[in-house]
Amino acid sequence: MKKILYLVCVVLSLGINLSGLYAQNCTSFKPKQNEKYVISAWIKEDVGQVLTYNYGKIKISFAESAEVPVVFVPKGKIIDGWQQITEEFVIPADATGLNIELLNSGSTDLVFFDDIRIFPYNGSMKSFVYEPVTQRLMAELDENNFATLYEYDKEGGLVRVKKETERGVYTIQETRSGTSTLNLD
Repeated sequence: MKKILYLVCVVLSLGINLSGLYAQNCTSFKPKQNEKYVISAWIKEDVGQVLTYNYGKIKISFAESAEVPVVFVPKGKIIDGWQQITEEFVIPADATGLNIELLNSGSTDLVFFDDIRIFPYNGSMKSFVYEPVTQRLMAELDENNFATLYEYDKEGGLVRVKKETERGVYTIQETRSGTSTLNLD
């Protein structure tokens, strides 16, 4: 099960200055003009059974640029209640800023966004999710933003490993352990 990073009622916006300054609170992300990037995210909508989600979108616009903003929508199968957005975009040469908006175009339904990632097209990215109290690895997100999920017992032993794929979530490893109650004397 995914942990929810953002709950969007109308719009959440992030602006990034491209004039050599860093994004606020993120000194390692410095996108460049004329470079191709990949944006990836998972979306979940608070609606009944559907084949695709219609309200959650990501809009990218470019400050001081003549380029028309682009809007990305989820595609592919809904996996365990979540549908993925993965798209490519190029930052125009005349852009002075990059604005990323998480949109909910529905009037009353909730939209959840998770695992939002932006990285250079020629790069790759892995992400890791840790449980805040125990610091146990809970998930590892691969280059395609699919998770390998780790489940633990009360003693902290690994009991199950699951993998998200385009076809759904599969258990790839399961371990059982216990102590014997038999008296062998």
